[in-house]
Amino acid sequence: MEARYYSTSDLAKKTGTSRQVISAIINENWKEKRISQATYDRITREMHDMGFVPNRTAISLKKNKKDRIGILCHGPLYSHTSTALEKLNHYFLNSQKSVQIHMSNQGELCKAVKEMMGHRVNSIIIILSPMLPNFGEDDLRENSLTPFLSAVPHFFYNFPFDVHAPDVARDLLQCGGHLIGFSRPDAYVPFIKRLLLSEQGRLLIDEKIYSFIEKSTKTQNLLSKLNKVVTYPNPQGGKLRENPFLLGRKLAHELFPQIKSSKFDYLVTFSDGIAQGVAHYLDEQGIAVPDALRILGFDKIDSIKFLKFPTSTIEVPVNEMTDKLIHLIEKPSVDNFEHIYLTKLHSA
Repeated sequence: MEARYYSTSDLAKKTGTSRQVISAIINENWKEKRISQATYDRITREMHDMGFVPNRTAISLKKNKKDRIGILCHGPLYSHTSTALEKLNHYFLNSQKSVQIHMSNQGELCKAVKEMMGHRVNSIIIILSPMLPNFGEDDLRENSLTPFLSAVPHFFYNFPFDVHAPDVARDLLQCGGHLIGFSRPDAYVPFIKRLLLSEQGRLLIDEKIYSFIEKSTKTQNLLSKLNKVVTYPNPQGGKLRENPFLLGRKLAHELFPQIKSSKFDYLVTFSDGIAQGVAHYLDEQGIAVPDALRILGFDKIDSIKFLKFPTSTIEVPVNEMTDKLIHLIEKPSVDNFEHIYLTKLHSA
């Protein structure tokens, strides 16, 4: 599939007007040209329905014939998404492709896609942040996004399979894109199975993690076999600028009375940084990690083997996911739109 951009001539023909009228509407001087409100409304509505975006870089593109890739980081870059962006950075530095980078916040996905299309990118990589509320489901459901995604090849990196309602992935696939990611609930299947085999069935778990684990029938059934499952509030809500290690210490301080009075086998945290902060605080309070309590983090950060306390972690398949993304950019394909990769459990 190639990017399909409509010209002002196409739009003029479609709407039965002239290029001059289209130009006046695009440049927001239609009132001075005495164009009616009804004509403006009709043409802007048709622009949206067609997925039309004005060409903002026509002159520069005449001089630069390189492939232009759009990278859209939707939501805060965090942990493994930052690692993926770094790997893509090395790839693009060694390639002959031009890159247009954009950042967007919650609720601004469609606006950001339109802006990148205005720069006439050949394709768009959308990196979804794991820190978006409900992993960005509301943004991905936005109906106004469909015409624009249908007009340009696109790739959703870090798509959270099995977290959103099934129609979210289905609708995105119908736009002709590729979804690259891993199953959030399935990432915890090996961990829960290991708990059951070792007869360690008492779990204290981050409520955000629990919220997407319980969306899968498979993980629901596994959780139901544990002896005790207690949730606690996610410590990073609205605190993305705070150090994860310090958040972990604060979390351990808040959970300490509960940990001391109730026997748990494992504490499940949102990241390796938080896990280490928890371990440091608990050790200071006389609770040895991992002897008295085991802790599970997430990401398998590069420095994990040098950290003071051994904690378990789940490794995100960043290499496999970025390799697939680069392969699809180099050799475009219309087949196998869903690309789901397996995470790996590393036990302390």
